[in-house]
Amino acid sequence: MKTKLFILLLIVFSFQAEAQTQSIESHKKAIFVEAYGQGLHASVNFDMRFVKGVPCGLGFRLGVGGIFTGTSNADAGTEATGVVAFPAGLNYLIGEKKSSVEAGLGVMPYYARTDIYSPTNPEMIDKNGWGTNGYLNLGYRFQPIGNGFMFRLNWTPVISSTGFLAQNFGVSAGYSF
Repeated sequence: MKTKLFILLLIVFSFQAEAQTQSIESHKKAIFVEAYGQGLHASVNFDMRFVKGVPCGLGFRLGVGGIFTGTSNADAGTEATGVVAFPAGLNYLIGEKKSSVEAGLGVMPYYARTDIYSPTNPEMIDKNGWGTNGYLNLGYRFQPIGNGFMFRLNWTPVISSTGFLAQNFGVSAGYSF
């Protein structure tokens, strides 16, 4: 009887040790889509923790997003503006379970292009170029310990050459693994 109990305990502890080894060997990652936030109107992002096997702590995010607008004005002219943004930043998650507070900062290099056409001036006016904004990040993150659905809601003020824009917010949904 004692031998069977010992073998059973040995098997249980070996499975537990194997599960712990697997979680320590990988970094917590997420892929998510963000509306508004750091990637302007919409972005696709990758997020990862720096320390293996820990769902919280210091990490980074990289993404690509943008915005496209088209307008008409009073003299029947048209204007098309497109911006491609590349948000990149560091973030820190505070929390031990599925819910955590997220705080971070980063940069958003972007490429903007504006084409203006007016019937009164038949030449197309082309304006384009690179720029960079900074951003802060403070919000809530729901991310399971294992794999599964993740959700973020963040306040993302922008720091640019025109000043501090505090009215930015972002919402994200994706998959954590």
